[in-house]
Amino acid sequence: IEYFNNQIIVDLVEEPHKGIIAILDEACLTVGKITDALFLESMDARLGKHPHYTSRKLNSADKSMEYGRDFRIKHYAGDVTYSVEGFLDKNKDTLFQDFKRLMYNSADPLLQEMWPEGKQSITEVTKRPLTAATLFKNSIVSLVENLASK
Repeated sequence: IEYFNNQIIVDLVEEPHKGIIAILDEACLTVGKITDALFLESMDARLGKHPHYTSRKLNSADKSMEYGRDFRIKHYAGDVTYSVEGFLDKNKDTLFQDFKRLMYNSADPLLQEMWPEGKQSITEVTKRPLTAATLFKNSIVSLVENLASK
């Protein structure tokens, strides 16, 4: 049985300053008119040489993707096509600090571990709230650490 090391895919998605989540967060913090299509252009420019990333712009012969909308990640089990429509709006949908505090102060220890940002006092809260993608990534990391410690 051939083993595929997923680290290259993990890095494509979450590598600091270079991965899809970093590019998405950067686009969400950009002042001015940023669109999902511009986000895709930025990914094409920065990830275009990655062996597991492609888009219609990078592979114009692939008619299964729509130009300016779709990109594809070549996962170990096959190719998955993603549409960037709504990526920016969904990622900007940040959770309010009060909600984070509520989850952190829950009697359920798992909820507390999943929402460590709720520990911050009102004066400690950063001016730029974490994006949905970053919160999701942090929650997954916390969950994996929790599972690994059991």
